[in-house]
Amino acid sequence: MRRREYALKTFVHRVLALRLLAAGAIVAVVFGAIAYARGYERIGDAVVLTARNGIERIQIDVRQRLDTTTLDMRTAVQQVLDAQPDHPPDRRYGQFAYVRFYDTGGGALGERVKPIGTDAATLTRAIGSGTPPLPGADEVWQRNIDIAGHPYVHIVVPVIDRHGALAAYAEGLFRVSDEAVTQVRRAALQTALYVVLIVLATALLLYPVILTLMRRLARYSESLLASNLETLEVLGSAIAKRDSDTDAHNYRVTLYALRLAEATGLDADRVRALIKGAFLHDVGKIGIRDHILHKPARLDVEEFRVMKTHVDHGLDIVHRSRWLADAEDVVAGHHEKFDGSGYPKQIAGEAIPIEARIFAIADVFDALTSRRPYKEPLSFDETMQILDSGRGQHFDPVLLDRFGAIARELYDRYCGRDDDKLREEVRALVNRFFVGGIETLRY
Repeated sequence: MRRREYALKTFVHRVLALRLLAAGAIVAVVFGAIAYARGYERIGDAVVLTARNGIERIQIDVRQRLDTTTLDMRTAVQQVLDAQPDHPPDRRYGQFAYVRFYDTGGGALGERVKPIGTDAATLTRAIGSGTPPLPGADEVWQRNIDIAGHPYVHIVVPVIDRHGALAAYAEGLFRVSDEAVTQVRRAALQTALYVVLIVLATALLLYPVILTLMRRLARYSESLLASNLETLEVLGSAIAKRDSDTDAHNYRVTLYALRLAEATGLDADRVRALIKGAFLHDVGKIGIRDHILHKPARLDVEEFRVMKTHVDHGLDIVHRSRWLADAEDVVAGHHEKFDGSGYPKQIAGEAIPIEARIFAIADVFDALTSRRPYKEPLSFDETMQILDSGRGQHFDPVLLDRFGAIARELYDRYCGRDDDKLREEVRALVNRFFVGGIETLRY
């Protein structure tokens, strides 16, 4: 799957901003939800504490009656329950709708039912007719339940007599007041909103910092790229000068190859690889002896065998650099032929990388139209006739047709040129592809 590319400016101002905003929103929602839950829990704790205190007061009243009268447990409990006011003075968090007591064996001692907003049968069904879980003497059992769409706290606490012994259990259904519910939601939402605002504010503060860092990274990257391109140009020129006392061939053949790549619709990554390979296609000739490299006549069989090793030397050189590694296709394949009769691997057709097939046409075109120690430059018509004679044998027929459509213009503008304007034009073209590459961020 092809990765999407964005210009650096677009990436920073659109993609990065949206991602930062999205990340901030996600973090805000997550922590806001946590804050909401914790806020709800804190208010809920106050409700539970109120419910527990209410049960504690009832069981204290029961214990006082037992201590000050001769009543048995069942009678004392029922009297206390009957004496409870229908509307307690502090109903801020709610009030008990149902209270009942059990002995230590789970037997019922008494109950009081004062339903609010529902009926007694609904309350009874909600808590069940059986004995609830009975906690230890130092424990409290509680749970939050919903009855008829309203929150309740179901609680069971032990009743301790004056001797510190477990005497009974008190169970209650505490109906949370509407005011408490509203307070819980308001406080929780307020806390969540604060968290959301803090996270988003942090994201907005980070954005200009990230923007500055990205711009600085882009400058460093462009500086590094310029150094790499200079090294590429210098190395390629050094080899070209050793071969023919001029580096003009490297510039012309790079320009021809680039124009053919554009006409072919080659993607940017492959064009960048083609540029590197065009500059360094003969870098392996640094390992060829001068008497063979500079021989003015045709090479004999042994000399040609040695000359062909420049491909292996070139591959050994480019493999030593990760940045130059993608020049391999041109370095290794620019002497391969479409019919498989080339070297070093005798591969054929589309098995030859397209960068090498493009470069082969550009390389031969410039060689034929340039002056060499052993020959004069050929005319445009003679050159195209020779290229056409290699159709399907030396050259890819489809690429050759596309080159034919632009060859005349290239010949008229660049043939035989060896001037600074040629070099500046090639540099500008190369920079367009490489700067476009470094100013794109991928994800």
